[in-house]
Amino acid sequence: MDRRAHRLDDRDRILLIRLGAVGDVLRTLPALHLIRKNFPSTHLAWLVEDLARDLLEGHPEIDAVIRFPRREMRAAAGQPHRMAAWLAALRRDLRAMRFTVALDFQGSLKSGALALLSGAPRRVGFAPGHCRELSFLFTNEWVRPGSRRLNRVEKNCVLAESMGAAGDEIEVILPEWPEEGNEAEAMLRALNPGGAPVVVLSPGTSRRQRRKRWPPENFGRLASLLASSSGALPLVVFGPGEEALARSIVSESGKRAVLTPPTSLRLLAALLRRAALFVGADTGPMHLAWSVGCPVVALFGPTDPRLNAPLGPGHVILKSGNSMAGITPGQAFEAAHGLLPRRPATAGSAARRLSRAALFPRAAGAGR
Repeated sequence: MDRRAHRLDDRDRILLIRLGAVGDVLRTLPALHLIRKNFPSTHLAWLVEDLARDLLEGHPEIDAVIRFPRREMRAAAGQPHRMAAWLAALRRDLRAMRFTVALDFQGSLKSGALALLSGAPRRVGFAPGHCRELSFLFTNEWVRPGSRRLNRVEKNCVLAESMGAAGDEIEVILPEWPEEGNEAEAMLRALNPGGAPVVVLSPGTSRRQRRKRWPPENFGRLASLLASSSGALPLVVFGPGEEALARSIVSESGKRAVLTPPTSLRLLAALLRRAALFVGADTGPMHLAWSVGCPVVALFGPTDPRLNAPLGPGHVILKSGNSMAGITPGQAFEAAHGLLPRRPATAGSAARRLSRAALFPRAAGAGR
């Protein structure tokens, strides 16, 4: 049986499936760009969960954003009638859009099942060995990247390329609306009246990824060093349920660090565009930082930088075995201090257009 992925057509109606997490959604945007660039007339919808939906609403390359009701379906767990009702409603809504192709960028049991539920006759995903949880059983066209240790951005671009969406550029398109820029600048004027270089510290992770967290006392010591030795303003950001963690870092820093108010992902992107540097673990905010052109000091413990590193020049990766605690505040400070002088003192940066050929060996191109 021929399982190779076939070329898309401008008349296709495409469902892109990448439900979450935030960093994974961001790292699928370059593949979206290749598809839109090569097939400008196709109808393209994205199925996504609430956490990352704000990044996609109003996106110029997406025709429709479809919300996956994760919260409601989780609440219905153990109640077969309610779960069946939610699945039936989702199936009805997806099939009403008459998709001809479903693209499973996630490669999980859930995303594969959703591709099948969509009713799309063509269901494209990663081949066995390149996906999880037997998701290949739900797809009928397979893409086989040249390596299993491929950076996730390139892996997604390979899937797009295998269907005729070729291109060398890696471009993350995340428009900033005027009100977001205005709010970010007002916040920075209030928090940073002296106009010092802003270093964004992001200590949080999801509950399932706690092993990625750098100890709060290390963040506190780093903030103190940045303020006293680099003249920077350490700004601590946090997500839902992380405010206590963020406050503990401000305390550990001797109040050298400043806590931001709660921010949405879009407002965080606007702040990062105006920051001198980001320091944090392998999380959604780290990928948001490099995506909008902010230099990154990335702290890696149990995850692999080959798969998850920030892309492009001007970043530093710190890793010490599989333990985040092995990275010292002194090491993080040296990395941050070395990057700060290279940052131009202008507000509002733009992400650089990156080259796949320069970042990745061409031998890792599309395999089918």
